[in-house]
Amino acid sequence: MRTALRAGTRPSPGAAGAGRPRGARAAGVTALVVAVAFAAPAAAITPAVVEPPAADDGYDVILDGTQESFDAWEYAGDGGFDLLEDGTVRSRVGATGGFGTLWYPVQQYGDFSLILEFRDDAPGDARANSGVQVRFPALSGPVEGCPTTFNGSETNNLSWIAVNCGHEVQINDSPEGGSNDPRKTGSVYGFADLDLDRAMPTPKGTWNTYEVRVVGQHYTVIRNGVVINEYENRPGVPFPGRPLDPDSSSRGLVGYVGLQAHGSAPDVVSYRDVRVRELPPVHVEVDTRCLAGTAHVAVRAENLGEDPVDLTLGTPTGERTYTGVAPGRNAYGSFSQRAASVEAGVATLTVPGADGEPVVVDTPYTGVDCG
Repeated sequence: MRTALRAGTRPSPGAAGAGRPRGARAAGVTALVVAVAFAAPAAAITPAVVEPPAADDGYDVILDGTQESFDAWEYAGDGGFDLLEDGTVRSRVGATGGFGTLWYPVQQYGDFSLILEFRDDAPGDARANSGVQVRFPALSGPVEGCPTTFNGSETNNLSWIAVNCGHEVQINDSPEGGSNDPRKTGSVYGFADLDLDRAMPTPKGTWNTYEVRVVGQHYTVIRNGVVINEYENRPGVPFPGRPLDPDSSSRGLVGYVGLQAHGSAPDVVSYRDVRVRELPPVHVEVDTRCLAGTAHVAVRAENLGEDPVDLTLGTPTGERTYTGVAPGRNAYGSFSQRAASVEAGVATLTVPGADGEPVVVDTPYTGVDCG
């Protein structure tokens, strides 16, 4: 059973349906779930495959498939999301089209990793369009400096605040060409767009793990354990094709996170297990390369914070510690793998946490064959 309600309302006790959502396992609880909707008023390279972190690995589960979790979110704009009996949430289009945002108003995030699973559930042969929206202001009312416009034209839709003063990380595996949106999965919409090949698409109906990692103004997108996009948000860059809307300078260092319901009938996307972890202000990039026929894993960590930091960089063949890395400076290590090839894997960054305990951040890298 699925019950659709308007935003801000709650189901009657008799509307509940029983089931164990997938997210309840991650949260360590068993729950009764009711299906409810938030809605607006009417070289040779091998890909890295890395298991997502468990919920107890420093991540807070903010959408776990339970009614209580779902009720903590709010909705702005047209369309909506339904909470299904299996604990997933699924986007739907409003009666007259338009899009909206299911957003988490409990906390704003600065430097963070957001991990979720998504599935394209478009009807028939179509492919769906959706997105993960990050670092935007509250969508509960007008925000000065963040218009609800499309290239200067008023939409009267509060979800456009998330577009104009935040970034959308696209979900869209539609074929190239025709009327399909050319910005594919992993695009930082409008500013760092990917084609279908770089998006590493999967068949419709496949669950995908998706990570959006933001440190300072650097955005990293990881799909199924593979880094598919990197973007540095620099000030003063106009939105391509929309010169009358705010430029890149409107994207700040702190904001909310949300999920987009897009505006046409095929745009049906399901989500589950949404988790967030705050990160230290250190951006990491990892590359594999060949030097004199030997495979190396190169790791660079940039301190984007305001204070010096001690950090350790590691790969499967060793680690190196750097003391007092100054703000704006880098720590760099090139780790020989002592072989002509290296398989896909993970490099680690370790820094002291606020409580003195080490914080470990994994970054996947691709394999390389130097033979």
